[in-house]
Amino acid sequence: MREYRVNTERQGEAVAAAVRVFAEHGNFIRNIIRLRVRDVSRREDLFQELFLRLVDLPVPSDVQNVRGYLYRTIVRDAIDLAREQEQERRHLKKYSKRNRIFIYKRPPRNAIAEETEKGSVFACLIEQLCRREAQVMTLRYRDNYSIPEIAAEIGIDRRSVSRYLTSGLRELRRQLAVE
Repeated sequence: MREYRVNTERQGEAVAAAVRVFAEHGNFIRNIIRLRVRDVSRREDLFQELFLRLVDLPVPSDVQNVRGYLYRTIVRDAIDLAREQEQERRHLKKYSKRNRIFIYKRPPRNAIAEETEKGSVFACLIEQLCRREAQVMTLRYRDNYSIPEIAAEIGIDRRSVSRYLTSGLRELRRQLAVE
């Protein structure tokens, strides 16, 4: 949100002018905001921000079409708000990807029991591998890292990651075939 500062001497005049504008064009303002902003929770924020803007920068006296002026102001604010929301969305997506949090998918109801069972089987199988193979297999198949991500995480070459995956899978297949 923006920060508005109003000189205390003219604050009363500016507030009165903004109140007059909202009294005269309030329904028009709300309708334009309703059309331009999808997120219902953000509509009231935009409405209040417009009021504060009009207190800080009243409608110029030479403006003949006040509705046109308000419309342009609301559209610019709505565009700024959409940009802020997109930036927040990108930030959350980046954060969730970095921390392996899936914010858009919900696990199935019995996922916890299944994951516990899969985790114990996976842990038993992984114990049979060497340390580096186990580490690579865990990052790849439990944590869903890609090969470049594993290479960056561990600090080895991508080809080495592929070799560890191949040898680890070969060993796991051998173990499962014997049992």
